[in-house]
Formats: sequence, C-alpha cells, structure tokens
Amino acid sequence: MNDIASRIWAAYPVRMLIGTDGAKGTATSSVAKSRVLLVHGIADSAASMRVLQKRLARDGRESLAISLMPGDGSVSLEVLSLQLRDYVRDHFSPDERFDLVGFSMGGLVCRHYVQILRGSRRVDRLVTISTPNHGTLLAFLNRRVGCKEMRPGSDFLRRLNRDCSALHDINITSFWTPWDLIILPAKSSRMPVGMNREISTLAHPLMILQRRPLDEIAKVLSQPIRRRTENGRPSR
Repeated sequence: MNDIASRIWAAYPVRMLIGTDGAKGTATSSVAKSRVLLVHGIADSAASMRVLQKRLARDGRESLAISLMPGDGSVSLEVLSLQLRDYVRDHFSPDERFDLVGFSMGGLVCRHYVQILRGSRRVDRLVTISTPNHGTLLAFLNRRVGCKEMRPGSDFLRRLNRDCSALHDINITSFWTPWDLIILPAKSSRMPVGMNREISTLAHPLMILQRRPLDEIAKVLSQPIRRRTENGRPSR
C-alpha cells in the first residue's frame, strides 16, 4: 500500500487531473509568493504531492515536498513532526516564512509542528486536506503507534484540539469531502479553528489529484494574509 496517491498519479496523464485549458491559474500578489512546503499522508511519499506541485507552479509558486520516514504509522506522529522541523531548518533560511500544506496524516504532522514545536513563528498559512483532525474510526484497524494517535479521542488529538491558541495568527483552511471513506466520519476532517471548506470529491486520494480541489487549494494559498491586531480583530 505504499505510495497510494502517487500510483494513481502515475496511472493518469497530469493534463487529465489539472486541466489544459491554457489558464495560468489564480492570480497572486507579490505577498503570496512565499514558498510552500507539502507534507504527504500515511503510506505515501513526496511523490504523491507532484500533481499539487504542478498546479501551484502554474501560479508561480515554488513548493517543496518532504518524505517522512517511516511514513507507515509505525512511529509516533511526534517523531515525524521533528523530521518536519529539521527539514525546515535545512531547506529554509532562518527568517524565511512559508505556507504549510498537509494531506491526511500529514496535516496532523503539520499541526504538531505548528502548535507544539512553535512552528507558528514561521508559518503564514496552514492548509489541511482530508486530515483526521478529530480522528478516524479506520485507525482502530491498525495497532501501530502512529495509527493509534489518529484514533478519535487519542491523547495526541486531545492535546492538539484542547489548545489551538498557536493557530490564531495563522491563516487556517481545512478541506474535507463528505465522500471520504478513509476519514470516518468524514466531518472529523474539520478543524476547530479557521475556515472549513467542503468539496464533494468521491475518494480520499483524489483530494490531491482532481482539478477542483487542486484549484481550491491554490486559491486559498493566493489569498491575502490576515493577521490579528491588538484588539483581536483580523487585519490584512
């Protein structure tokens, strides 16, 4: 079951997934040109994010994709978030800000990095895609430590959802599909903060492969950054 999404990617021409209508994608302002770091899901690798990378490139966005090892749920998601922290240290300059996008399990790795490892100081936008933010019942079928952490009510998830204060100064968007057969129930993908966007995509892996979700993700990453002012109200 390794590289699930990347196998689907390899089976179809990219033009069938992201379109070839000649459009150059969503227009972006100069403030939206920070680099994007992509984090894959369980049993996958950086290769599974290639279609999304191609879509972002149409908007002039440079993106990087990390391969978490092992990414099969055999280690704690906390260990994987340390890998993410080290990757940022090695591939981004100390003062460089960036956008962070996590698919499925990768979204939880991103959240732990941002909320627990103080990655909020570096991240402008956080996008989670079909991420089990409140767990998935499917995780009860696997006893690996990382899968246990994705069970509803796990200590790992309670810690993330109990205190979301580190997310308040970040632009947060969570994409989810009601037809997700991996995240059960599908609404578990919804974040307790930020904006939740429903997209009726017919399968979990297609959230990073089909044209509509790809366009919506690119659109969110092109929006102006909104930050809180001293009175707590959002500002551009």
